[in-house]
Amino acid sequence: MNRSFLTRIGSIFVLACLIPTLSAAPTPLKPGEFEWHPERSAKGPLLVVVSIDDQMAYVYRNGVQIARSTVSTGREGKETPTGVFTILQRKKKHESNIYKGAKMPYMQRLTWTGIAMHAGQLPGYPASAGCIRLPYAFSQKLYSTTTNGSTVVITQKKSEPSKSEKPASILLATQPKTGEKPEPTGTIVWEPHKSPSGPVNCLLSYTDKTLYVSRNGVIIGQSPVGLFFDTNEAPPEGVFLMLEGESAPEPYLPGVKIHPWSVLSLTGGDAQTDAVARMRGRIRIPHAFRTSVQQIIRPGTILLATNESSTPQTRSSGEMAIMLPEQSEAPAAKP
Repeated sequence: MNRSFLTRIGSIFVLACLIPTLSAAPTPLKPGEFEWHPERSAKGPLLVVVSIDDQMAYVYRNGVQIARSTVSTGREGKETPTGVFTILQRKKKHESNIYKGAKMPYMQRLTWTGIAMHAGQLPGYPASAGCIRLPYAFSQKLYSTTTNGSTVVITQKKSEPSKSEKPASILLATQPKTGEKPEPTGTIVWEPHKSPSGPVNCLLSYTDKTLYVSRNGVIIGQSPVGLFFDTNEAPPEGVFLMLEGESAPEPYLPGVKIHPWSVLSLTGGDAQTDAVARMRGRIRIPHAFRTSVQQIIRPGTILLATNESSTPQTRSSGEMAIMLPEQSEAPAAKP
């Protein structure tokens, strides 16, 4: 059984890759138009980013933008929730059980409460009942590219992976020098046998001062985390996705194979590389737990962080909805 992490989120603890931009000023698209260039990146982890303000969707593969499309999100009173979602279910032919059998071709479900991506009318403004409407031909192409478990980020403002002339690795959560900052105390849980295989995702709650690790939607570990930010310093927020490929070795992790990571800010604009750099030495994870996590993460792993507490009752009061793990098998009466 899978569970999806849907959160108001930010950055977390290992590496990041600064992604090269494809175009400084892309040509505006009219409602219903899209661009599709899969040849730009033939393989690697997929990330779909939806901007409500721009009414646009962007598709990245291994950190490279391969497509963009106009969309129509939820109208006033039926706003599309923001956060990080996992595709739970996919159906080429689907009819809504909520809205009198409304057809939803190439449906890709994001929640069990009625939010999905699917083909539909695009008038050029938010007009749906909460779903993300896509151009029909684009929805076909996207459907053929994604899988159950693919990650979709929905943000109010436009956000793009960080930019650089060439990828550059930045180590996050480096361990402070011995004696400078103590390891955090508290109970460490590591139970990989509860879910022996499947995609690995991590969630860092600054409020809880805890790192949660799930595999195939099942939480298999959690650990206290030491935070050493200045009193008036807000911890950086973003989304981190492990990419395929290999970066130069890092002196902080001798003998460890280093993958690049893409960085996405959910507060709008480009990911702030100076904010990423500020995380050096400000987050401390117990050595044994960090080593265990490093052994199971793979390209496609999503690393998330949030200022919100990770509890079932948590909901954010700001722009980004907190949507915590939920079952990925449909309930008896699915929407």
